[in-house]
Amino acid sequence: MRRRDVRVRMLRAGLILSIAGGAACHGAAPAPESRVKSVVARIDGITCPTCVPPLKASLARQYAQSTIDVDDDKDTATVQFGKQDQFSAPEFRAAVERVLRMRVVTLRVQACGTVEASKGDKWLAAGSNRFLVRSDRDLPLNEPLCADGTLDSASDPAVFQVSAFSVQRTENH
Repeated sequence: MRRRDVRVRMLRAGLILSIAGGAACHGAAPAPESRVKSVVARIDGITCPTCVPPLKASLARQYAQSTIDVDDDKDTATVQFGKQDQFSAPEFRAAVERVLRMRVVTLRVQACGTVEASKGDKWLAAGSNRFLVRSDRDLPLNEPLCADGTLDSASDPAVFQVSAFSVQRTENH
C-alpha cells in the first residue's frame, strides 16, 4: 500500500510539472503594452550647447527612469519612457518651461493602448492617458495597437493625430 501511495504522489507531481511546463511554453500571451513609449518634442529656446544640460536635468527630474536626449542642432528633446515613468503633457511642458526661455513647440508621440469609441469620437487609452484620436486611416477598435503621431496638448481634450499604427500581437509564436 505504501508503494502505491508513492506512485500516486509521483504521478501527481509529474502531472503538475507537465501542466506547469506546458503553461510556461504555451501559456497566455503577455498583456499588451498600454502607455506612452516616447516623445520627441521640438523646443523653442535651445540656442546653443550650453542649453542642453539644464533641459536634460529638468526632464530627468521629472522622468528619472527614462532615457533622455537633447539635440541642440535639431532643437529637440527625446524621452524614451521607462516602464515606471508616466507621460503627462502638462508635466512635460512644465519640465521644459522650468528652464529659462524654453517652451514646447510640437510633440511627436509613440503610444500603445486601445482605441475606443464614445459618442461618435475615437479615444486612445494609453496607460493613464486618454487622447482624442484623429486619423485618415481606419483604426481598429478595442484591439491593442501602437501608434505614432503628433499630439496637440494645447486643445482640451488633447488631440492625437495618428500618422501610422500597428496592431500589437498578443499570441506567443
